[in-house]
Amino acid sequence: MCIGDREGDRQRAARQARLRANPRRLIEAVCAGDIIPDEVTRPQLHAFCLAIHRSKSDEASRRSLCALLLKVKDEADFLLEGVSFLGRSYAYIDALIALNDRRWQWIAPLADWRPASHNRRRQFSSLVRHLTAKYDVPAFMEEAWFRSDQRAERYRQWFIEIGAGRNVRTLDTPIPMTKAMAHHFLQAPDDSSIEGAIRWGQVHAMGGGSRLTSAILGTRLGTSFDNDEFWSSVIRFFIANPMLDRQHVGPIVDYLAAQKYERREVMVGPGRVEVHDPPQPGLTMRGRTAATLLAQVERWHRELGRANDAERLYFRCSGRKGLLHKTGKDGANEWRIRELLSGAELIAEGRAMQHCVASYARSCATGRCSIWAMEVTTKLGLEKRQTIEVSGEGMIVQCRGKQNRLPTSAEFVILMQWARTAGLTISPYVRPEG
Repeated sequence: MCIGDREGDRQRAARQARLRANPRRLIEAVCAGDIIPDEVTRPQLHAFCLAIHRSKSDEASRRSLCALLLKVKDEADFLLEGVSFLGRSYAYIDALIALNDRRWQWIAPLADWRPASHNRRRQFSSLVRHLTAKYDVPAFMEEAWFRSDQRAERYRQWFIEIGAGRNVRTLDTPIPMTKAMAHHFLQAPDDSSIEGAIRWGQVHAMGGGSRLTSAILGTRLGTSFDNDEFWSSVIRFFIANPMLDRQHVGPIVDYLAAQKYERREVMVGPGRVEVHDPPQPGLTMRGRTAATLLAQVERWHRELGRANDAERLYFRCSGRKGLLHKTGKDGANEWRIRELLSGAELIAEGRAMQHCVASYARSCATGRCSIWAMEVTTKLGLEKRQTIEVSGEGMIVQCRGKQNRLPTSAEFVILMQWARTAGLTISPYVRPEG
């Protein structure tokens, strides 16, 4: 290395040290474009600068963002921190950028904001409400400011409209809201997802309780609102059968979806594939009893355990990382979470765990979800523990052991470890037993 290179490195290091020691100057420099993220090596500051660098770069946006960040730096403690929503980690800087992008909807001067708490989450809550909400907004709606998926902008608009006192029933919701649904939606638990709060409102408005709602939110109905007329009839069926063990909710929903909506790919010759329509596209809930439906689900499970068309399906790797983690004395227990990549593997998993995961072959083949096996190797050998469903959006939406049991606390710790390392969200309705 030449002398000039060493001198340049020293100058850059000295500049970074000065910026770290003067957060105000760092914010001003990044917003003005005077430094780029690659010049900042400390991980937390690099991520902060990168988020600003990727935000809207027009002069008015950057000036406004700079003023917002400087105000937060002076008044609060969360500027460079992260927060967890529904098992997924976010950075406050991303929410602040989203808030700045809607500055034209602010209803109060930024200069007037003063947080009344030392709690970081409450400080952010007070900021977003000061700027955008005249009336109360449920805490679960704050998730909207952190999300970056295709629904995020719609949900931010909901936050603002609820804060303006607009009737929830007039919002652009995925299913129509009755007056009772709107009331229960606003009463959903603080740790709900926004989608979960919608379904919470629907189930409670129909007369269902929290246990049924949690069971429903652990299925595909927790994130999807397609074919609502039919699934509303299914929810009414569950409510009309309160003595039906709620552990059957997931398998019943899977069975009904497979019979009514899911097409199948069938190998009919070398290199020839036919797509078969769902077995019962006209299926309804009229006249069904819990006993007959459970018998049909059980028969379906047995059929899935046999060699069938799913066995010939292979899936693309989702691209998500698995897990290899050791616990116990001297790492005696080796936990592994691995992706299942064929229909044959799903069938084998379903046989071993005595549940209906084989029904997910088509969904895995189309990329709607991916299925993972949690296993542990101890001195006694390999033991299968849990089967995990991950949605295409990266949310862990189901985690079930043999005969659909919930994860133990030890298994849930491993699940959380995987979620952190793989960048996944855990649905709030995926919980350990007890």
